[in-house]
Amino acid sequence: IDAQAPVISCPGNITVNNDANVCGAVVTYATPVGTDNCAGAITTMTAGLASGSTFPIGTTTITYLVTDAAGLIASCSFTVTVIDAQAPVISCPANITVNNDVGVCGAVVTYATPIGTDNCAGATTTMTAGLGSGSTFPIGTTTVTYLVTDAAGLTASCSFTVTVIDAQAPVISCPANI
Repeated sequence: IDAQAPVISCPGNITVNNDANVCGAVVTYATPVGTDNCAGAITTMTAGLASGSTFPIGTTTITYLVTDAAGLIASCSFTVTVIDAQAPVISCPANITVNNDVGVCGAVVTYATPIGTDNCAGATTTMTAGLGSGSTFPIGTTTVTYLVTDAAGLTASCSFTVTVIDAQAPVISCPANI
């Protein structure tokens, strides 16, 4: 009777940064192969991804199982952790200069609202300073800043200015000649 279980050994846990512009990383590892005192042991992966696959951001557990000809089994597991180390990107419009709207101490200014992008889904863009597109900007210079935050908490920001020039001369009314 074959009462000796097969043996298998997995590599150590692996931690890598994401590949550039990918929400994951290609990871290779030495594929475990079980051994036994008798011929006929079969090794299979029961969980995770094969070596050379693109692993997603986060932690993936890989498990291999070896079964010998007598039906005895052994298994091993390890993890592959992919860290999203790539910050999002955002681009703001150029600085804007306009004259005031007639009769208003300011001007309605519209601009293309910046939207941040990231290698992974889930990035959010928020305005952290200034006024939104279509708002009435006051005379002077207003700095508008947008911030994008990705799912991993990495950030990027951009800023631009909106300058409103008071180009409307004052008016004066004199009484009629006396």
